[in-house]
Amino acid sequence: MDNYLEIHNLKLNHHSFEGTRPVLDIDHLAVERGKTLGIVGESGSGKTVLALTIQGLLQMPPGQIESGEIILDGQDILKLKPREVEKIRGQKVSMIFQDPMSALNPVYTVGDQMTRVVMERQGKKKKKAWQIAQDMVNTVKLPDAEQLMNKYPHELSGGQRQRIIIGLALLCGAELIIADEPTRNLDVTIQAGVLQLIHELQQKFQVAVLFIANNLALVSAMCDDVAILKEGKIVERGSAREIMDNPSDEYTKILINSVTPKRKQNDRRQISDERLLDVTGLKKYFPVKNQFMTKKNVFVKAVDDVDFHMNKGEIMGIVGESGCGKSTLVNTILLIHRPTEGKVLFDGKDIFSLNPQELRKARKDVQIVFQDPYWSLNPRWLVKDIIGEPLLVHEKLSSDEYTHRVQNLMEIVGLKREDIYMYPHEFSGGERQRLAIARALSVRPKLVVLDEPTSAIDVVSQSQMLALLDNLKEQMQLSYILISHDLGVVNYMADKIMIMYLGKVVEFGDSKTIFNDPKHPYTKALFNSIPDLRTKSVDDLFTIKGEVPSAINPPAGCRFHPRCEHCMGICKQVSPETKLVEGRYVGCHLYDE
Repeated sequence: MDNYLEIHNLKLNHHSFEGTRPVLDIDHLAVERGKTLGIVGESGSGKTVLALTIQGLLQMPPGQIESGEIILDGQDILKLKPREVEKIRGQKVSMIFQDPMSALNPVYTVGDQMTRVVMERQGKKKKKAWQIAQDMVNTVKLPDAEQLMNKYPHELSGGQRQRIIIGLALLCGAELIIADEPTRNLDVTIQAGVLQLIHELQQKFQVAVLFIANNLALVSAMCDDVAILKEGKIVERGSAREIMDNPSDEYTKILINSVTPKRKQNDRRQISDERLLDVTGLKKYFPVKNQFMTKKNVFVKAVDDVDFHMNKGEIMGIVGESGCGKSTLVNTILLIHRPTEGKVLFDGKDIFSLNPQELRKARKDVQIVFQDPYWSLNPRWLVKDIIGEPLLVHEKLSSDEYTHRVQNLMEIVGLKREDIYMYPHEFSGGERQRLAIARALSVRPKLVVLDEPTSAIDVVSQSQMLALLDNLKEQMQLSYILISHDLGVVNYMADKIMIMYLGKVVEFGDSKTIFNDPKHPYTKALFNSIPDLRTKSVDDLFTIKGEVPSAINPPAGCRFHPRCEHCMGICKQVSPETKLVEGRYVGCHLYDE
């Protein structure tokens, strides 16, 4: 066995005012050259602390290494001086971060950043370094390398930025790449391409990969071996296939069961025949501006002629790649944006024709829970004030009534009544999401919009969150609009599902019908891109060819035709009409009579 990284008896503690607590206690861990080891565990289990310790980036104090060895390519890095560790970092170990934007400098072009790495790490002159960097852009399969080198990070898509980060890691000459949830913020279609790229480059350059994730389906597809981390200790290790098929530890079984929550029976649902929301011909176009002026007759067609409806007590899932118009659609319904055209009836009222007083009342009935609870909660306010703020706007309560209501809301979302005197940073990610839900429920809304409610939390917290949302729905007679790119969550939660592509609805109907038998080529491709625990290799992952076109200048005819395997002549010229096909609405020429 040619182990590039070996860890023996590593014990790491964290000092704070409350005392010393153990963070890591790892007896043995090894990664071979050309192989991938997956580290899996809940938030707070010590995954990122381990990654930082391997690179010598852990802050000490408060961190303190009690004992152990980290052997990297034959050297114990814990015995090296800080300057020697600095040389190893980048040259031998490199990291692919969760959020590529935080790892790229926004004021330099991609070419400048990559060239600088080559000059520093490989000692090349600028002209030669630029050429090496451009070759790497080609290696990570990005088109128009010459043009792309002159772009700034914000001008690239999430998938392109992630590929640049992978390229930077390889330009350093790293022989161990630590990938910390590298596809967490990416669409399922882009995720498959990024994982296949990491795997392909790993084989080509024979690098070892430490893959940190809480998505076991990705680990199943990507990793040769897996180590399950719980509270800083490895409770189970072995080959990925063996652990997925036949886990022995109880905690591993909990993790695996959390990945595939069983879909509940719809007969429990309180779905009324009464219509809650009716959207007809909704359009939202944003004018395109340059630095000085608005460009005449140039628009981003974010939402383009959308129709749908939902009844009281229903959960509707909205699915699609980034930039498809999911959030703009919801923001227009919430009246955060004024529509360009169209009609929205909420509870029988046309919300675009309400006067300011009526609008204020209507806004109380529709609340939103944002994707990242940390940024939607004021860090300077106590939980009591965060949850209770909507109550102050919409109701007149005495001080005691106010406190009592907030404490009840805490209890409803599964938190302690006395915790209302704490600040957001004192809660875990899953608990912060519960605070955001409590805030949304404070004014007893009829409709709650859930924007990626589980994307920022680990798999066990996700399972608990879905159960909580389910119970609250029945208890408070709520309706939900669920925006998510996790199709497992949508399949578990939604009664209806709407698939969007570049501002248009391509398929809409009963979620069970669509998940069991998708009709639109885009829906099929989207569903095929999802890895599950049976996925044995990254080569089994499906990718949709090409990139999503620009919403400023969408393709003529069907917007999906440049990426569609079933494209016909009519698809390039005529936009398909939405028609009823076997119990759902589909916008595709394949179903023209």
